[in-house]
Amino acid sequence: MTGEKFLYIIPDKYLFDKSMLQFTKEADYGLQLVLALTKMSPGQLLSLKKFSQDSNISFLFLQRIAKKLREAGIIRANKGARGGYGLSPDWPEFSLRQVMESVEGSCAIMDCLRPGCACKRCHKETCVARKIFGEINQRWLALLSQMKLKELI
Repeated sequence: MTGEKFLYIIPDKYLFDKSMLQFTKEADYGLQLVLALTKMSPGQLLSLKKFSQDSNISFLFLQRIAKKLREAGIIRANKGARGGYGLSPDWPEFSLRQVMESVEGSCAIMDCLRPGCACKRCHKETCVARKIFGEINQRWLALLSQMKLKELI
């Protein structure tokens, strides 16, 4: 058997399992928008319509995302013919977690770890899986909190 090579074929359903930990499209597009704004010159504004076209993202979907980011104070909007979007003056200190949570709400790797949610199959005090996932979630949130926007550009 020495020298033989084995090829394992992994079915696509396992490679693209939707239950795997991943960010939503909304979080992805929100981060893309914020990162595009970091590339702008000071005082320059970004047209959401143009960004939508260039990025192949639905304009209406992007408007909803931009509204959430604006309400969180991460981006600002100027209205009018020469309007557009820019970053808040405090943008370098915002964390990736703040961006994600402004778009998605609380971040958690499991629904039972979200504030106000309760797993119907177990008790918080005795669920071993919840304790493990809780530890993973805390570390993941700490990492997202440490990652500042100024470090991502």
